[in-house]
Amino acid sequence: MESLRQRQIAALARMLHLNSEPSGNGNENYGASESKGDTAETPIWKVLVFDSFCRDIVSTVLRVNDLRDNGVTMHMLLESQRSSIPDVPAIYFVQPTPESIKLVADDIARDLYELYYVNFSSSLPRTLLEDFAVQTTASGTSHQIAQVYDQYLNFLCPEENMFSLHFSNAFEAIHSPAMTDTAMGTLIDRIVSSLFSVLLTLKTIPMICAPRGNAAEMVATRLDAKLREHIMNSRHNLFAENADDVVAQSRRPVLVLLDRDLDLGTMLMHSWTYQALIHDLYDIRLNQVSITNADDAGRISKKAYDINATDAFWEANAMLPFPEVAINIDDASNAFKREADEITRMGGVKSLDEVSNLDMGASTKQLQRAITTLPELTARKANIDMHMNIATSLLDAIKDRQLDVLFQLEEQLGRQSKASIIEALNDPEKKNPQDKLRLVALYILANDKLQQSDIDDCEAALKASGCNMAPLEYIHKLRNLNQMNASLASPALGGGSTGGSAGPSGDLLGKFSSISNRLAGFTDSSSLGSIFSNVRNLLPSRKQLPVTSIVESAMGSRTPGGLGAGLRSAASGSGSSTAARMFEDFVHFDPKQTRRGNLAGSNANALRGSMPSDGAAQEAIVFVVGGGNYIEYQNLMEFAQRSTPRKHIIYGSTDIVNASGFLAQLSRLNETSLG
Repeated sequence: MESLRQRQIAALARMLHLNSEPSGNGNENYGASESKGDTAETPIWKVLVFDSFCRDIVSTVLRVNDLRDNGVTMHMLLESQRSSIPDVPAIYFVQPTPESIKLVADDIARDLYELYYVNFSSSLPRTLLEDFAVQTTASGTSHQIAQVYDQYLNFLCPEENMFSLHFSNAFEAIHSPAMTDTAMGTLIDRIVSSLFSVLLTLKTIPMICAPRGNAAEMVATRLDAKLREHIMNSRHNLFAENADDVVAQSRRPVLVLLDRDLDLGTMLMHSWTYQALIHDLYDIRLNQVSITNADDAGRISKKAYDINATDAFWEANAMLPFPEVAINIDDASNAFKREADEITRMGGVKSLDEVSNLDMGASTKQLQRAITTLPELTARKANIDMHMNIATSLLDAIKDRQLDVLFQLEEQLGRQSKASIIEALNDPEKKNPQDKLRLVALYILANDKLQQSDIDDCEAALKASGCNMAPLEYIHKLRNLNQMNASLASPALGGGSTGGSAGPSGDLLGKFSSISNRLAGFTDSSSLGSIFSNVRNLLPSRKQLPVTSIVESAMGSRTPGGLGAGLRSAASGSGSSTAARMFEDFVHFDPKQTRRGNLAGSNANALRGSMPSDGAAQEAIVFVVGGGNYIEYQNLMEFAQRSTPRKHIIYGSTDIVNASGFLAQLSRLNETSLG
């Protein structure tokens, strides 16, 4: 089964090949109307012009070499000053906005390129299409427009089955007192447009469910209407490609739309997996990681690393606990050294840097092997060095901020006493105020029955540490306003394990020693293996987050006891049962129904008639309105992998946000609420 990312890459490749299937030379269909059959002989190269949003879409999944492989020699921003290249066709990839229309029309009027292949990231409204026609006709250049296409690609795919709408600060916008009904409607329409594009890329029409009363229900209602209108009224049904695929139609996914308010805690948690740690500490934007380091002299250096989709090490290790990744980096480094030593020995040189001085007296086969292997070894070395540098920076951050201690506390947060939390807050070794704020926020969210005096004591310790209290104040307001159900969040933050951890989860604190203590005394001269070997035993227990529990209910087996009664025993508990009860009250839509009757807006029981005969859905698309993160994504992937049969889940959100970014939104919301 193709992933969402693979489908988006294929769609972009078709666009770069002038909206025809690629055949490998980058020249499909160009000039076909003028002289058929002459394009396969001579390469025809193209220019790609995009706006900043579409640039981010492309750069998330393609690199410069990929563009060149698809016949693109230059790529430029629409807003930039560009010189004329009169003999070259241009592919435009822009948002359907009046500003973009005007800029494209101006380029055509200036005769910058030979032909214009105009592609919009989503559907171009008829009014804008007419405006585009008027502008190009007025300049007498409309004949130079070779194509106008709606691509339906207005979303980013940072992972194989993860997507982001790239809407910054969506949580803040939705909850802002300044948000008008008109602005809210515009935001909801943008979300619906992007979700429509995701579904169209997947060529699937899902069943839709959402909790009542918030933004997710608004999105569900409008998306159902948009899908229904498209199916019923469009002369060209864009979903018709899979209409005759009986297997695909029988395995329709469930689209679970959720509000971020459902679970604030996941956005603040410390993680222990490689990818989530990197996102938390350094952020991952457009699949690029930027790390800032300071040397002993205080000089600041910043290094950016590209996370490539073809990076086999990243693919294998992104979701693993950091200690395992550290060991794997060490193993990969040692394996590389052994292979490099063998190649240099055969070539009669001391290192790969001296390969240009190969011993010509060596056998032809040895020389051929050395020369053939060199590019692959060089690429591997660069990749290992990148992960080595990232891991080293992570280790430094773990030691400096005592992230291992914080992670261990949060693993059993529901069982922690106030005294242990206060002790952690007063610990002078924990120097980062934001880490302390996150710990207290999680402690409060995980313990709904805390006495106000206990909360006051924790907040007093935070203030003594110099913490900005605004985010915590807004969390209090939001909980009181929405009367949040903390019983669902509590198991995720401090409940029992769902299995698969190394030993009983209740013994986690006593079982593993602190990384920061074990690293004490290491110097730069210490071997890599000795440093990494000291993190190999700190493994997280597996816990099911609230979003995952709800998705499990949405995909659960149909039984007389309801959709939630078929939950796996390994995940049973108050969190899963609460999720099942919550799911029963969701609104549900089936866009394929000819009438918006029985199912639309009804409870979960009505969904059963649209599910497979066994009542269990094998595929789901999960979308969180207000922001998501890699912790939630990985938790869903773990659930999908351990399910029998294995389930297929795609996770998306308005934006992928780390804890610092989410706290900044909470802080600004608190200031706004104060007037």
